Amino acid sequence: MKKIAVLIAALLVLTGCAPQDVKLVRLAAHDSFVMSEELIAEFETETGYELEILRLGDTGSLTNQLILTKNAPIADVAFGVDNTFLGRAEDEDVFDGAVSAIDYSDVCFNYDIAWFEDQGLTPPSSWRDLGDENYRNLTVVTNPNFSSPGLAFLATTFAGFETNAEVFAYWRSLRDNGVRIAGSWEDAYFSDFTRYGGTRPIVLSYASSPAAEVNEDGTAGSAALLTECFRQTEYAGITQGAANKTGARELISFMLSDSFQRSLPEAMYVYPAISATEIPESWAKFALPATSTIGENLDINSNRESWLTDWSDVFDN
Repeated sequence: MKKIAVLIAALLVLTGCAPQDVKLVRLAAHDSFVMSEELIAEFETETGYELEILRLGDTGSLTNQLILTKNAPIADVAFGVDNTFLGRAEDEDVFDGAVSAIDYSDVCFNYDIAWFEDQGLTPPSSWRDLGDENYRNLTVVTNPNFSSPGLAFLATTFAGFETNAEVFAYWRSLRDNGVRIAGSWEDAYFSDFTRYGGTRPIVLSYASSPAAEVNEDGTAGSAALLTECFRQTEYAGITQGAANKTGARELISFMLSDSFQRSLPEAMYVYPAISATEIPESWAKFALPATSTIGENLDINSNRESWLTDWSDVFDN
């Protein structure tokens, strides 16, 4: 009997089904996902599971990877597919059941306050101003083919105009005014934005981003254009064919817990999905949500391909 038990154990190891494997929970997330060592330890202590985090690029890249690997899922849980990409993930049956909202943020343009003061130039009051000659070569946006903020801005323009012709005319005004198209939010913000040594003082980002740009004297380093923004919600869900569905449920439950939700503003500069969650006092001054949002009722999933084709026709030619 002892020999049989050893043989069974060996076979389990060879087939990747060793008993200890079920103690591992794999989380696929975008590159901006942050979970502190303390929170990881809290999750692992409370549940007995070990957490492995796979970062798979921007939201668009994350979604594409989840789709490409859906028949052999690389993770048990996926976090970061947002409402601009969720329809695509659902069409491809990426998730096993309903997803849970974890956080939200408002996609808005930010500007470098000191740069505009030094230049004696009045900042734009709206994204509609960015085709103006005064802002030539000053703006960076992200590519909507890969970036969820980029796709959110794309949706914003369709929500903000009555006709496609008006949308395309606005895009051409941006193109002709020297807008830069970055591959990801990280590239746009940390490479192109003047706050980090770049040459563009206007960047497509979030209403909460100025909370990260407070100067040493307590004054604001950047400001967001808070009208006609797009509200972006990020979700977590169990992947189809997840190897550890029980652990996956435990992880999502933890992401909805007070300790994880309270970490979100300072860790990822997003608002917690659980409305009763306490947020930092500084957010009342530097990270106000948008005063108006548009685009919530658009059918992004049905229009995605045609919109992206139209975008490429304007910006790639």
